[in-house]
Amino acid sequence: MAALVGIGAAHIDRIGRLEGTFVPATSQPGTVRESVGGCMANVLRVACALNACSVGLVSARGGDLAGRLVAEAMADAGIDDHSAVFVDRATPSYTAILDAQGEVIVALADMALYENGLARHVRRSDVRALVGAADRLVVDANLPATAIGTLLDAPGRPPAVGLTVSPAKAGRLRGRLSGLALVVMNRRELAALTGAETRQNGPISLAQMAALHRSGARRAVVTDGPRGAVVLEDDRCWRVPTTDQARVRDVTGAGDALAGAVLAHWPETDLVAAVRIGHAAAAVSIGHDGPFAPQLARADLAALAGSLPEPERLGSV
Repeated sequence: MAALVGIGAAHIDRIGRLEGTFVPATSQPGTVRESVGGCMANVLRVACALNACSVGLVSARGGDLAGRLVAEAMADAGIDDHSAVFVDRATPSYTAILDAQGEVIVALADMALYENGLARHVRRSDVRALVGAADRLVVDANLPATAIGTLLDAPGRPPAVGLTVSPAKAGRLRGRLSGLALVVMNRRELAALTGAETRQNGPISLAQMAALHRSGARRAVVTDGPRGAVVLEDDRCWRVPTTDQARVRDVTGAGDALAGAVLAHWPETDLVAAVRIGHAAAAVSIGHDGPFAPQLARADLAALAGSLPEPERLGSV
C-alpha cells in the first residue's frame, strides 16, 4: 500500500507563451506546449522524486490519448495509479496564456470530470481501503465539497493535507480546516477561504493569518510570490523568505513544487524548515518549462534552502 495517497487532479496542461508585450483583444505571436500537469499530479511527482516513500494517486481521466499520456507520466514517476478511466469522456485539461516574463495572463480549467466521475470514484470500497491503509492523505479542491467531506469523515482515515488549488475552489475546504493536519494555499486563496481582505501590494499580515486560524486551521502554508510564504503552526506565525535570484521561465507549478517538497520532508522535518526546502524546489521549478521539473531529484535543495534569508517570527494569532 502507498504511504502517501493523493486524490485530485492529473490531466493535460496546455501553456501558451507570448513573445512580446501583451495587448488585449489581439492575435499575438507565441509558442504553445502540452505536458502532463494537474495539482495532484505535480505535487505527487515532486514528493516522489524527493522521498523514497511509496506514493499513490487517485484521479479520473478519459479514454483518450491525453489520458494515456497522464497514465504513462505517473508510471514514469514511480507513482501507483489508482485512477478511474471513463472511456467515453475527455481527459480534463488546463489551458493558460503566459506573458513574456512567464506570468499567467489568463487560464481556463476544463475539469467537469472531477466534479462527477472522481467524486463517485472516491466512494468505491477499494479506494476507501487504499486511503485507510495510507500513512497520509492529500486532497485538492478540484474535488467537490461533498467528496472532500466523504474522505475527511471516513473512519480511521490517516492525517490529511488540503490543497486549495485556486480562489474559485478554495471555498470547498471551508468548514473542513480543523480536520486537516496542514493546508497549503496562496494569498488569493487565503482571501477566498477566509473572506479576510488582502492588500494587493502589501505582505500577508498577522490579522489575515488570525482569520485563517479562527476558521479552524491548525497548520498552514500561505505562499506570497517573491515575498516567500507565511507559516501558521498552532497559534504562531513565521514569515519564510524566498530567493530573488531565481531565473523565471514558467511559474506554472511553482506552488505545487513547494507543496510537494513540504510533503516529502514534513512532519519528519520542522514545518518552517520544510517550507525553506519548498522554496528551493519552487526556484528550480520556475526555471523549467512545464509544471514539473525532472531535475528536482538531482538538485541540492538543502544547500539552496540554506542560502535563503532566515525566517522571521511574526508573533501569535
